[in-house]
Amino acid sequence: MNNDVVKKERRLGQKISWFFAVFCYIMSLISVASAAYWKMENGTQDPIFASLLASIFFFASCGFVLQYIANANLPDFNLSKKP
Repeated sequence: MNNDVVKKERRLGQKISWFFAVFCYIMSLISVASAAYWKMENGTQDPIFASLLASIFFFASCGFVLQYIANANLPDFNLSKKP
C-alpha cells in the first residue's frame, strides 16, 4: 500500500461543506423522530408521513455527499506557485 498520501488542511469550501453535512445529518435525525411521532399519532396513510420519509432520505443523502466533498483530498491548482 502507498502510505505517501498527505492529508491537507481543509479549505474554506470544505469547512462549509462539513458544516452543512452535519446540519443535514441533524435534520435527518429530526425527520426520523418526527416520522416516528407522526406514525404513532396518525398512522402511515397520511401524505405527511410519506413526505417525512422522503425528507429522511434527502437529508441523509445530502449529508453523505457533503461529507464526501469535505473529506476529499483536493489538489492545489494555485497558478502563482513556481515549480
